[in-house]
Amino acid sequence: MAHSAVPPGAEGKVRKLPVQGRRALPAADPEKRKRLLLSAVQTFGRRGFHEAKIAEIAAEAGVAEGTVYLYFRNKEDLLGCVFDETMDGVLSQAREIQSAEGEAGERLTQLVGLHLSFLARDRDLASVFQIELRRSARLVERFSRTKLSEYFRLLDGVVKEGIASGELRSDLDPRLAIRILFGAADEILSEWLLSGKAKPAADAEKLVGTLLRGFLACKCEPAERRVPRRGRTTS
Repeated sequence: MAHSAVPPGAEGKVRKLPVQGRRALPAADPEKRKRLLLSAVQTFGRRGFHEAKIAEIAAEAGVAEGTVYLYFRNKEDLLGCVFDETMDGVLSQAREIQSAEGEAGERLTQLVGLHLSFLARDRDLASVFQIELRRSARLVERFSRTKLSEYFRLLDGVVKEGIASGELRSDLDPRLAIRILFGAADEILSEWLLSGKAKPAADAEKLVGTLLRGFLACKCEPAERRVPRRGRTTS
């Protein structure tokens, strides 16, 4: 998922920032910070993290280059904030889905749908998540231990509830199951991003339905393919 890069002459600005200044300062303008984050998504997504320059991000946001350092330590910190704050919103919705009533398969469909939809609606953001964040082992490790770990725990909770209720097979390995779900959704998004197609090759119902039914034909089922029950949509 990238190495820090600070333009020549800016290192002193970064070192002078207090620890609490790593995010927005108390007197900072939240609207200006939001513009910088949106500008970073667009610039990183189209230029790439390593090629993008702080000056470009500032210009796109309509602020002076030095203003960026009032809100973020450096380019890597800016990328991290894009990930953290985007994931905060996704995780808030995911917690609601995980804790809601309903069958495990239905809730898994909604969680995978959330994963697919929040990236498929913005190619620049998808490029940041699917390409730029993965170019640094250090960043991957940092994020995997926080936001992604919670997302996996939410999926794990639904899978285990499905096993306990008898909806899912008793010998199912939850750890393997959630990695299959996440990995399949991740690959669908990566293929869509690189292909330039208008939308991903599969939606959540098709993906989760295929995994729940498996690849083998079942003699107990009618010849017609069953359509998975449509879950509630999340925005």
